[in-house]
Amino acid sequence: MGAVETVIDEEHRAAFQADGFASLPRLVDDTELEWLRGVYDRLFSEHADFTTGDYFDIAGRQDSDKPARLPQIVRPEKFVPELVESAHFQRCRAIAAQLLDIPEDELDFYGHAILKPPNYGAATPWHQDEGYMDPRWRRRGLSIWTPLDEATVDSGCLHYVPGAHLGPVLPHRHIDDDDRIRGLVTDAVDPAAGVPVPLASGEAVVHALRAPHYAGPNLTDQTRRAYVLVFMGAAEEVADPEPRPWLDKR
Repeated sequence: MGAVETVIDEEHRAAFQADGFASLPRLVDDTELEWLRGVYDRLFSEHADFTTGDYFDIAGRQDSDKPARLPQIVRPEKFVPELVESAHFQRCRAIAAQLLDIPEDELDFYGHAILKPPNYGAATPWHQDEGYMDPRWRRRGLSIWTPLDEATVDSGCLHYVPGAHLGPVLPHRHIDDDDRIRGLVTDAVDPAAGVPVPLASGEAVVHALRAPHYAGPNLTDQTRRAYVLVFMGAAEEVADPEPRPWLDKR
């Protein structure tokens, strides 16, 4: 499958700065990819428990008796510390440090595993990661999204609006206007402006925390597993924080 790269070039930097996202070289070799898939599957088989708060359906209510349509596990490294010791994590942290111009040892991080079940995995609606963040604090950061299965338009690859990260945090609301649903959506994005970023398994895309993005439903017969690492610099207090009323309803 070719060499796995850590160093990014000026083309990646320029795309990230101008567009708010950039496709990356392949970050996971075949051996590590199989290991990550095994870890991922064990996480969802052993920790799919709504009561802990670590597992939730971002597209549905936790009290629903229907199968989860967009299940996620936050901070999987809590259950599998070896994830932080992996070559993949080291590569991602190095890339984040280069793009953010922040030393690696000053970066905070967390991971989350996102599962789109075959045939009924829900869309991830347009949103900004920063829309979930407390406006009293400002943090420079990014997400590195690595699919463990091929991510196509039909299986739910990410879509972005180039350059939209340079604007403000957009108004958000809870999915279905239901405060009991954890996921957020913004209606202030023109879906026609979205650019899909299909990826082979083990490839990756990086995006800024303010970059609006979307992933369609999984219409295929194959599970779409994605492992995400979020890296951020130190928090800076905001003197006059903007209102984000949707956060008050969580």
